Amino acid sequence: MVMWLLACAPAPSTPDVAPIPAMSATDALVRVSLDLRGVRPSVEELTRVEGDAAALDPLIDAFLDDPRYEGRVRDLWSELYLTRAPSIYVNAATYGLTDQAAFEVSTGEEALAILGHVAANDLPWTDIVTADWTMADPVTAAIWPIERPEGEGWQVSRYTDGRPAAGVLSTNSLWWRYGSTDSNANRKRANTASLLLLCNDYLVRPLEFDRNVNLLDEDAVNTAIETDPSCTNCHGSLDPLAGYFFGFWWYDPSNPLENVRYFPEREGRWADYSGKSPAFYGEPGYSLRDLGQQIAADHRFPTCAVEQAWELLLRRDVAASDTSALVTHRDAFIEGGLTMKALMRSIVHDPRYLSGVTDAEGYVPKKMVTPDLLATSVEGLTGYTWTYQDYDLLRTDNVGYRTLAGGADGYAVTATATGPNATLVLVQERLAESAAWYVVEQDPGRLFTVDFTETPETGRLAMAAQVQALHRAIFGRVVAADGEEVEAALALWADLYAVERDPRAAWAGLLSVLLRDPDFLFY
Repeated sequence: MVMWLLACAPAPSTPDVAPIPAMSATDALVRVSLDLRGVRPSVEELTRVEGDAAALDPLIDAFLDDPRYEGRVRDLWSELYLTRAPSIYVNAATYGLTDQAAFEVSTGEEALAILGHVAANDLPWTDIVTADWTMADPVTAAIWPIERPEGEGWQVSRYTDGRPAAGVLSTNSLWWRYGSTDSNANRKRANTASLLLLCNDYLVRPLEFDRNVNLLDEDAVNTAIETDPSCTNCHGSLDPLAGYFFGFWWYDPSNPLENVRYFPEREGRWADYSGKSPAFYGEPGYSLRDLGQQIAADHRFPTCAVEQAWELLLRRDVAASDTSALVTHRDAFIEGGLTMKALMRSIVHDPRYLSGVTDAEGYVPKKMVTPDLLATSVEGLTGYTWTYQDYDLLRTDNVGYRTLAGGADGYAVTATATGPNATLVLVQERLAESAAWYVVEQDPGRLFTVDFTETPETGRLAMAAQVQALHRAIFGRVVAADGEEVEAALALWADLYAVERDPRAAWAGLLSVLLRDPDFLFY
């Protein structure tokens, strides 16, 4: 990420640049619907926008109030938090549970559930570091010291072990994912908090040090950390930041009686490890609650949230040329009470979001769906969810295909792919085949108006209308009944039908091909 500066004086004038070509209203609708709800727009929504481009604005507001928006925020920020990974220390059996899939999902989702709840309920984004509550489902409530109200799914809950109120900073899920060795002394956790909440990654700072230092000599390393300017450049602020996390100092991370708790009595152990008392860039503190308040008051916190939302929605890194846009969206974010809806609403109206950067030919690149977006968009169309023994195959790797589909697990792969590769195409093919057969066999009324008795000889008009309807639902496009798309689809249907003489199999095959089209993968 590029950290941009806010100037007090007016920004210098910039030379005139060519206007950014705008997307069509329907293409914009498809993009916004996928990004905010995870599904493609309905035919009725497409018709509304075709008749009046101004209808897109109220639809955006409706998408932000859609129940699926909360899940989209979780999915988007999961690419940054990378907590949807199984623990390397414990499993379901450690706690007497039998459902390993549910265990992995629940223990990795807590922090993301907080972000989703804050975003969906118009709470200020500062709540993610100041809230005195967490989110819990029946699994985490059963294994962690949490008081949870009755009800299904994720509920606002509270820890009962005396941990400070600091939103995601107080969650087990975050610190199960980002642990610490004795010599690391919580520095990894400190950098994780700095990266996720301030967009300040200590690991990308240039480093030069005395190569004569014996890195195998602990005393020599500690002396360098204290005295070498190249070391103190980072450790001067990193080590005091790490001092806040010793309440999560687990001597045996695999001990189920220890790794579920926060230990207030261990908060002072910084004195035994780094010797640096807790502080936030020179401002002293004591507990995680203090850290949460300090981060919430830092000007970099809203700036970072804007950068993250921008990069997640545009699927590219922040560039220097984005500065004016980012300032505009930061203002909208603050004026909107630091609510994520205000920020999202501002970004999805930005010309850069609605078009992308163009090349010399004026081609407008499209964004590639992420594995979770591929899953939700296919489910929205067909009702099919790709699971195996309760594992969501596009959100896990031990059993599923997340990294093969272009996703990141945080270990072997740390960034989501932005372009296709061979394994992604194979995953898309298998998903398309399964989803097509599912909807044809189980719920044909979702996509089909034919009764599966027609052939090109007996019901060509009905079949042509069906192909038109599929293109409308899947790609958001209107194609002519006698157009090349319909002709090609009916020719393929005839070839498939000739194999088994089964109309349902032919329609399932045709649908699977449409779901594998690059125009479904990119939006």
